[in-house]
Amino acid sequence: ASQARPPEKGSFPLDREHRCEKMKSEFLTCLKQNDNGHAACRAISKAYLECRQQHELMDDTPLAQLGFTDAASKAAKKAATNDLNGEKNKGDWVAGMHIKERPKSSFAISDPSTWFKRGGAQH
Repeated sequence: ASQARPPEKGSFPLDREHRCEKMKSEFLTCLKQNDNGHAACRAISKAYLECRQQHELMDDTPLAQLGFTDAASKAAKKAATNDLNGEKNKGDWVAGMHIKERPKSSFAISDPSTWFKRGGAQH
């Protein structure tokens, strides 16, 4: 039987006194307004974690270790805006359909109708 392990980053107790409730609500509202795109809500997420740290509801960990670096913020902003003018993640969007030309291949794709033909006498 496997044994339960504690969380990697330490405990994350409930905010029973609702000290950080405002930031949590703002974050959830932001997610709803942005189709669950968390990149647009990074500042609120950071404020929420800072609140939890200030009220000793989580370990005091440098925010850079939690992914709040300049490089991570830039990457998240880029990912949030790389959506082909709002077409990605809506409806039946299929990855790669925006590519106009197929890449040149070094191998030929065989005709699937020839894959199961048998040699020899026909029955």
